[in-house]
Amino acid sequence: MIGVEYDDEYAVQEVFQLLKVPWEWYTPTSTYDVVITKNGHISKAGNVIDLADNDLIKKIADTLNEGLPRNRTPICEEYLDALRQKIKRFSPLIEIPPIPWGYRYALALTHDVDITSVKERSVPSVLYAAYNCFRQRRFLEGVRIVLAKLGLAEDPWDLFETWRALEEKHQVKSTFYFLPRNGHAGIGSPKIRAGYYSIDDVPIEELTAGGWEVGVHGIDNWIDRGSANAERISLPRDVRVRVGTRVHWLHFDEGTWQILDDAGYEYDSTFGYNEDVGFRAGTLQVYQPRGVERLLELPLHIQDVSLFGRHCWVTTEKGCERVDCLSLDEDEAYRTCNAILDQALRYGGVVTVLWHSDCLAAPRDWGDVYTGILNRAKADNAWITRAIDIVDWFRMRRRVRLDYSKTKEHLSITVAGLEPARSLPPLRLRIHVDPEQVRHIDAEYVCGDGYVDIRCDREQVNVVLA
Repeated sequence: MIGVEYDDEYAVQEVFQLLKVPWEWYTPTSTYDVVITKNGHISKAGNVIDLADNDLIKKIADTLNEGLPRNRTPICEEYLDALRQKIKRFSPLIEIPPIPWGYRYALALTHDVDITSVKERSVPSVLYAAYNCFRQRRFLEGVRIVLAKLGLAEDPWDLFETWRALEEKHQVKSTFYFLPRNGHAGIGSPKIRAGYYSIDDVPIEELTAGGWEVGVHGIDNWIDRGSANAERISLPRDVRVRVGTRVHWLHFDEGTWQILDDAGYEYDSTFGYNEDVGFRAGTLQVYQPRGVERLLELPLHIQDVSLFGRHCWVTTEKGCERVDCLSLDEDEAYRTCNAILDQALRYGGVVTVLWHSDCLAAPRDWGDVYTGILNRAKADNAWITRAIDIVDWFRMRRRVRLDYSKTKEHLSITVAGLEPARSLPPLRLRIHVDPEQVRHIDAEYVCGDGYVDIRCDREQVNVVLA
């Protein structure tokens, strides 16, 4: 068992939700394989990991809650691995890694719905879109957009059936976040932020009946509880019971998580970049921010506008400011996305992808890279699914508690709090041991490089060692 003596309860509890290993708060009367502390007064006669000079727990907690600018590295996973290696020097290490059984990692597919048709957009907006088509020498698409505005052609931005057909072809489902108000830009935001469709006119029932998830693309829910409540209940009653959100333009401040938690949102997926891709929260895992009771954060990693756009808007202390995006071509964008997926192959966890609902059509036409991400993830044997499924899997993982007893030739592992979840992949147990030392396991398992992974769908697992 690992004993922990540390003065920040949240930081310890959250770090050991990410590094899911057996641990407890240190008491002087108990015996431990190793004690983790930063206070320095525990006797050095035992096995002690002293964090006084390199406080990995604080670094992880701060990164999760404060974020990092333009960061392409899952630095929390690196910190966790450093802590893992320290523990392995003194103690048998058994964990539940953030990797669903049967898969290598997870991919959360999400769409922010800012635009649902050409007709709802202003004339200058439509003409600008047509102009961009003409710049790309795509004259027919530009003319079609103008004619659709006039009611003389089929609407090229009404794409819900196109999304459904694309994802059904790949046998995946995704999440759509809808704006809760028509024509409202939000408190302190420029008018350009407003959307111009009614939530009553979008195909929510058809999407949810087909297995897609629907959430709130928040306007003011990030800034006060009254708005957060109102925007949540703007969805149909059967949808808003367990609902997630991503705030429009990724507006966010230090009070947002508490507001969303108080308003009853199941999860948030706002913590990411508008102007870049990567790891704002430093992690590939779903986590609980400081100061909330139930809300979980599904961090955002890859956004289409960040990859291809020329500029975007970000929230700063001065308000909304316009900044440059990456402006990549398709090959560069795909390589950039592959680098993010490479990190998931290494550490597990989830990569969250945002592709706006209008981006399958001109002038953007960014569907090929989305399809490329799907194909790469399928080749990797990733679990590709909706945001709520990923959150539910991590919530299931958070609920369980590990314990074990060990003799020279036998390891008995107990998984307390395990609940059957037929719609979700099972958890996995990972024992850091040379597979050649394993003689028998009374469960399904696979061997890796220096570890054995066991299907975790029972409360008791027995391992016989050589």
